[in-house]
Amino acid sequence: MGVFTKLTLEEINELIKDTNIVFISLQETQNGVTDSTYIGTSQDSNRYIFKVLENSTLKDIKNEIYILNTIKELKVPKVLSKKIVIYQNKPTILFSFIEGKIPKQINIKKVEELAKFMAKLHNIKNIKPKNENIYTLNFMKKMLEKVDDENLKQLLQTKFDVIKDINLPNNSLIHGDLFPDNAKFLDDSLSGVYDFAQSCYGNNYFDFAVFIVSWCFDEYNFETSFLQKAIKNYDKNLDIKIIKPYLLYACLYYTLQRANRKNPKKDYNEFLKKFDILKELL
Repeated sequence: MGVFTKLTLEEINELIKDTNIVFISLQETQNGVTDSTYIGTSQDSNRYIFKVLENSTLKDIKNEIYILNTIKELKVPKVLSKKIVIYQNKPTILFSFIEGKIPKQINIKKVEELAKFMAKLHNIKNIKPKNENIYTLNFMKKMLEKVDDENLKQLLQTKFDVIKDINLPNNSLIHGDLFPDNAKFLDDSLSGVYDFAQSCYGNNYFDFAVFIVSWCFDEYNFETSFLQKAIKNYDKNLDIKIIKPYLLYACLYYTLQRANRKNPKKDYNEFLKKFDILKELL
């Protein structure tokens, strides 16, 4: 959520005028790699999030708005824009601000809080977003085909062969990208989850696995107790043996995603190492 499209205070106030909210100060965010995100403060000291969607289509943002409005009873941002305003062919949107901090350190309480959130999210019925599910086996195969380093491609093919028979039925609304920078906490209490841009109707175990592989490692030390706590609060009947293929799949998925980026912000080796650790450990 860094800033790529530079806007002045006056320009943003013009873009959000339909909300009757007026910013008196503006702050650019520093973290993130996808959209331009500003924190605006109004005269009554309330804070808001203003985003310029750098790579999303109008259809994408309409889908995200639909999702957030449908799950607004959960701890997610509220959509405040009455209409989508386009700036330089890019959709813009105003959201409520989630208080709290992105966790610098992860503990078992935070894992428990997120597992409960995911259980609620996956149990929401009668919502099927229209955007593409990019987390399928076919999509992974396409990413594998695009790898241009033949040695790396051969290595990743051996990893793919381990999980190629995984079952990934579409059965729930998923976040798909629940990494630590997409959640905020007040102390150890979850205050909100955001960035539903890639949310879709997909596989719940894959979504849960993404959460596990990104929240239950301390560097490359896997916290088994975190996994056990997560399962207990997500679905106490879920067996570790059942979830293991999905953990490996999630690791390989994000390895391939990073390996295919032209200007990777993060090293694909992180999830490649996690794949090997989980394959041997569980």
